[in-house]
Amino acid sequence: MSTQSIWRAVARQAEVWARLAVVQEFAARLPRNTSGTSAGVRGRLQRMQAGGMNIGGKPLQAGSSVRYARAIPFPGVEDDCSEGDWTAWLRTADRVEAAHRQTIAWLRSRLPGYPMIPAPQISADTALATTEFTYRLGWHPQERAAGFQFRSCPPTAASILGADRQQEQALAETARQMSTALMGSPEWSRLARAREALDGEARAALGAARTRLRRRLSPEALDACEPALAVKRDQYRRVVLSEELEALSGPAREYADAFDGADLLVETAASDVFGQLALYGAVTRLAGIRDVDLDPGQSRSVHFSVDDEIWMVPGQLVRLDDDLITEVVRLTEVSLSLTPADGARLRGPGGVPRGRAAALSV
Repeated sequence: MSTQSIWRAVARQAEVWARLAVVQEFAARLPRNTSGTSAGVRGRLQRMQAGGMNIGGKPLQAGSSVRYARAIPFPGVEDDCSEGDWTAWLRTADRVEAAHRQTIAWLRSRLPGYPMIPAPQISADTALATTEFTYRLGWHPQERAAGFQFRSCPPTAASILGADRQQEQALAETARQMSTALMGSPEWSRLARAREALDGEARAALGAARTRLRRRLSPEALDACEPALAVKRDQYRRVVLSEELEALSGPAREYADAFDGADLLVETAASDVFGQLALYGAVTRLAGIRDVDLDPGQSRSVHFSVDDEIWMVPGQLVRLDDDLITEVVRLTEVSLSLTPADGARLRGPGGVPRGRAAALSV
């Protein structure tokens, strides 16, 4: 199955979610969907975005993000928004995120070998398994114990979203279409082959890596590195995991790398890109593009500057007004520079996943 099948499935699922009343209620207060005010719920979210919570880039994790952000002092956050409005919006955000996380957990349950996955990446308290702040869409032990692999669709997502019978059927069908597309991907096939190639020595190496990770990421070890700052604790988790993965070799290393590829595909396609389409609709078109650079090889990364008067966030989907890049680009980073010659200038590295432009009607 081609990669374009994944992006078609993403677009179909996004259309179904975008028609749900609870999703529309949630999306209406997101800063990119409102204009002309910096007060109320929108203003509070803007401040949290400016403080480092990528709400605009990962809107389907907004409920979790704002709870982390509330532990950080943001000037004016407590005074610019009615607590009643804020509580009502957050309740809606929690419903949308809960349904989304269950859908992702159900998609992950289609991974080869699930739930017995020996990947070190989902060992206790890694960035994918922690209950603390993380930029990743985590795996939770209770999800792997829920038997999602035996269910034909996410079991209660439609109920959480308040879907009627017709919407429930559409949610189930588009989830199955997404699952089919992911299972036909090169990343899924690579993981299946890597799992079959695991021998006793490779499994022992993966087990030893998980044991070391449990020790190196214990509460005591984390506190010794950084007792309070969430971002630094997250950085420590990622550095420790990277060191353990680098120490692997042979079939064990191939399995870990293959798991990374398959899991990142789920997170990128079924969460990040899906969230952008479901909550924001049309892809942003950028004018005033210049200094376009394409990385060599297979990275499919592009760097560009933009003179358009628009603010962008990592994770946002854009289309460039440039003949060299005809595909949709997902921003991975945004930087702003001020020079006497150029004035304000936005620089936006981004990635172009295979087959996206042909699959998305944008």
